[in-house]
Amino acid sequence: MPNEICAYAPASIGNVSVGFDCLGLALSSPGDTVWIKAGTLPGVQITSIEGDKGLLSLKTEENVAGVVVRHMMRALGRDDAVELRLTKGLPLKSGLGSSAASSVAAAVAANAFFGEPFSKKELLPFAMEGERLACGALHADNVAPALLGGIALIRTYEPLDIISISYPETLCCSVVQPDV
Repeated sequence: MPNEICAYAPASIGNVSVGFDCLGLALSSPGDTVWIKAGTLPGVQITSIEGDKGLLSLKTEENVAGVVVRHMMRALGRDDAVELRLTKGLPLKSGLGSSAASSVAAAVAANAFFGEPFSKKELLPFAMEGERLACGALHADNVAPALLGGIALIRTYEPLDIISISYPETLCCSVVQPDV
């Protein structure tokens, strides 16, 4: 196993236009970063979170990154001791997919740490578990674009069917968020 793996996931915008819970797009930045390494205590431990102003829990079951990694380990039948560190580059409750970015970064980092057992699309249900913790439902409109990039359309949830939508390379997106 590698010493430490780091993964970044960008901000995203869900509910684009009339695509409520089914259309989202990824931004290139800002985003969240998650590091994973072998730990000393059984299970998943979150050792630090930066950039959250002390608002997020270090308890695995109360943090989207911890929940995602626990679901992945359960699916793999693993009981490794792992430690996570998070750096929040996104403000909480900003409408920029903060929980999705942490969920996706955790899924990508853990997947690399465990030897890439899952494809990118297979990581989606795990990242969606983070969204379930954050908002109470298995939404993919933020996690899909944060993981796959670009614009993602969720055609169905049962079974999960997501496609990427092509767009002009010159497309720009401006996000304005007043600091209220």
